Amino acid sequence: MKEKIILHLDMDAFFASCEQAHDKTLKNKPVVVARDNDRSIIVAASYDARKYGIKTGMPIFMAKQLAYGELIIKTGNRELYEEYSENIFNLIKEEFTYKVEVLGIDECFIDVTEIWKKYGNVNNLCLAMQAAVYQLTGLTCSIGASFTKLFAKMGSDMKKPNGITIITKENYKTLIWNKPIEDVIGVGSSGLEKMHNLNVKTVNDFIKLDEKVITEKFGLVGYKLFEKLNGINNNKINYWDNSLKSVSKEKTFDNKNVSIEEIEEILFNLTQKVVKKLQENQTLAKTVQLSIKFYNTDINFEKKEHKKRKSYSESFIEYTDNLEKIYSKVKTLLDDIYDGEKISLIGIGVSNLIESKDLVKQQSLENIVL
Repeated sequence: MKEKIILHLDMDAFFASCEQAHDKTLKNKPVVVARDNDRSIIVAASYDARKYGIKTGMPIFMAKQLAYGELIIKTGNRELYEEYSENIFNLIKEEFTYKVEVLGIDECFIDVTEIWKKYGNVNNLCLAMQAAVYQLTGLTCSIGASFTKLFAKMGSDMKKPNGITIITKENYKTLIWNKPIEDVIGVGSSGLEKMHNLNVKTVNDFIKLDEKVITEKFGLVGYKLFEKLNGINNNKINYWDNSLKSVSKEKTFDNKNVSIEEIEEILFNLTQKVVKKLQENQTLAKTVQLSIKFYNTDINFEKKEHKKRKSYSESFIEYTDNLEKIYSKVKTLLDDIYDGEKISLIGIGVSNLIESKDLVKQQSLENIVL
């Protein structure tokens, strides 16, 4: 049986890099994506901005102080980012392999088990992939390569930007086990607190715990984390394509002056209807889309208002039909893009669907905890 070779491709400073690639005048300048409000938090920072000590999650007022007079603030362009994302994933599928599991707008797993030998070695394949992405988009990406998904994902963070890290069965204990336990994907705040109470500071400390202690303190999730950190049971790529299936609901408005409270209530009701449809069909969704039709008063021919429709989407890590999770995602999208403009239509949709029974089949083959 062939050993799996899995890549995790992660775009570098994606939103800010898209802005720089789209507008050449922003090249080599400190660009951040955020609302231009001192209380706003930076969503993305270019590597030129990071040279000033600016980073994601920092308040804008601090970034302005660090890069006084130099900082360029972009409020965000979701359509632009989605266009770059779609082009990148299509490139991988068309030029390399269709075995791509998309995690979000800027990252994916890729199963290259069947194709890496064409390039001589895995490093050459990663270099070819980076070159193809850059040639198409002008953007750089970092790639982790390993025999499990967890190690590949952790590897892509080790050398940024534009780096390649290959983690093998021979070197994973050196590269992974010496890392702080908080660097491991999947270790949340509650789990971290329990680990610190057990004096677990590194991955190696966790690995050394008795398996009974791990099961007692952290349950099944902890045991599966133990397995993954030992390179076990974490190499199944979910690359099926359900993009043509979708469920959506919309609401039009006669009165253009709709309050934010009314919009949120309507969105919640629409979300309920979509979730009901999912559950009736025993189907789960991975991608949520918010659609808004604005009255665009900037385009004012003969004093007539024209409507402009935009759609925004985000994906979950796991499939779901949970009302709270889906509405929370919709509400986040609304908060990100709605600034009180007049609207004539609003709607939500879910796509990237899978039947519950098919997901159970996949999980029964291998219990994957991302």
